[in-house]
Amino acid sequence: MTGSTRLLLATGAALTVFLGGSAGAASAAASAHSSATAARPLAHGTASTPLRPDSRCLVWWKETTNYAGMTAGYSWAWNVTVYPGASGDRVKEIQCLTDYHGQGPSALDGVYGPDTVAAVKRVQARCQFPPSQQDGIVGPQTWGCLRIEE
Repeated sequence: MTGSTRLLLATGAALTVFLGGSAGAASAAASAHSSATAARPLAHGTASTPLRPDSRCLVWWKETTNYAGMTAGYSWAWNVTVYPGASGDRVKEIQCLTDYHGQGPSALDGVYGPDTVAAVKRVQARCQFPPSQQDGIVGPQTWGCLRIEE
């Protein structure tokens, strides 16, 4: 996966984050500059989107040929179901996106434990899923909900 996203920092400086590189470095840049603004692709002529100042992850808008949505750069999954007990980059993406929506777990550790299940359930409730679908499992509908911009 290649491409880049240009970030405008509160200082007026610009930072370019290359997708497919170290998401940890992007996350570190976000914590150092928590009032950053993610710029949308210029080809679409859209305005910048402010990041949540209380989010612990750098989250930005990304567009590809078939999809558009918010990402933290750990995974671009849309149609993969991720279950409690999983670990890795997809879980870190889920944790960062739930945190971006103000529903995040207490730890951003890439482990899909009880806190992440509860955070996913809160996001599913916010997206008005029926109670029977507020199960804490991230499938295509929940990915869509996580990737919407607030």
